[in-house]
Amino acid sequence: METTRARVGDPLAHIDLGRLRADLRSVQRLGTSGGAFNACAVSAEIRQAYRTALAARDDAAAYLHGSRVWSRADLAEAICAYSEHEGRPRLVAQWCATTAPQHLYDAGHELLRRQQVVTELRELLTEARRTAIRQLNEARLPLPDDPLARARKATDVIFFARHHLDYIAANRNLYAANLVVHHGWDLDEVIEVAGADPGEVADAFAEAREHPPSDADARTVRELALITAAIAARIEHWESARAEAIADCLATGLDTERIAVPVPV
Repeated sequence: METTRARVGDPLAHIDLGRLRADLRSVQRLGTSGGAFNACAVSAEIRQAYRTALAARDDAAAYLHGSRVWSRADLAEAICAYSEHEGRPRLVAQWCATTAPQHLYDAGHELLRRQQVVTELRELLTEARRTAIRQLNEARLPLPDDPLARARKATDVIFFARHHLDYIAANRNLYAANLVVHHGWDLDEVIEVAGADPGEVADAFAEAREHPPSDADARTVRELALITAAIAARIEHWESARAEAIADCLATGLDTERIAVPVPV
């Protein structure tokens, strides 16, 4: 099984890239009907591993810069692949300055190893999110023929979808806020990428200040914006199906107390 190299005190020891890939492939094989929200769940698990790897990478970068072994240009070349992109490594080094390890054995090699894991997880995360977006956009909800059962099934799915929507939208707002408070983006600029309400992003500023600068990037915000839009579109579709089912129930003369379907809040 593919894992990171095990070693004493290795912060990446519990990240299993092979298993995460296998989980994503399994979701992809389910197709759009069974896999849409499972793809969201796998994306969240990959994201957790990615954040762990980012924190470990940032610690190594801060150690190398703090010990004056590597310049910001050196770090930028390792982290961003371009030595002139010093802004992000500077933010990383400043953020991690107080928490970086006092000693890190073979720190240069360790930074490159951790960056490789970060890169692989980032690409896997993008693939998982693209899978979720595609499957959500193509998903068709199989509903029972019976109007009452159809109305109740649609209600259950809408409630479930809204739960996911709230969670993903909150993360989108947090990472959008991170770009503002740490990376100097204008609120109007980040709103255009996030497709979010300005007030929602502004409300996340305080929380974003407690998160590391490397925790957010524009690609993440775009991906989460597309997922929220896809879920919102599915909810709208399922709400129409529920309304149609309720109308069918009424047309058959079914007692209104039996067909009353609470709207999820």
